[in-house]
Amino acid sequence: MAGQSTERQPQGCLMSFINFIVRSLMQLLGMGVRSARARVMPADEVFKAYVDKWVSERIAAWLHQTRAEIDAEDAARVLNGEGAHLHVVRRLIYETLIDAKVTFSQRDGKQYLEVEAYMAPRQQNGKQPQILRWRAEREIAWQEIPNDVREHLIRFRQPVTLGYNVPQD
Repeated sequence: MAGQSTERQPQGCLMSFINFIVRSLMQLLGMGVRSARARVMPADEVFKAYVDKWVSERIAAWLHQTRAEIDAEDAARVLNGEGAHLHVVRRLIYETLIDAKVTFSQRDGKQYLEVEAYMAPRQQNGKQPQILRWRAEREIAWQEIPNDVREHLIRFRQPVTLGYNVPQD
């Protein structure tokens, strides 16, 4: 048995040395796994931030149109997670925004981003307010879609709907 373990050890060392050389060559050529992930992930985060910003700006404008006392710029800050100090605006958003969702879809070879929100204006005279439905859609480039959503669109060939939540403090 001692003879078998000594025979296998040089092969293991040889394979690890070959792996090291292959990985080094791949990194020199820019094909390393870690470097590829490092290049892709920040771009995906940039697109998620871009999509989040567009959605938050639409919802903030609708909040202002639904209730004039909600400042659209402050609401956008709260919806982007930047307005921790804007407690009054956050409370008004929670009172007004009932539900919102974001949908990524493909039609006729193009990609679309849709945001839909339901809001309740302030109650007046004890009457139940009429629920308002807001909707906006825009065409987006394939690269602007976050990687996980893109993968789902490719795999299932159906629109992808995500819930929208107001960021917590």
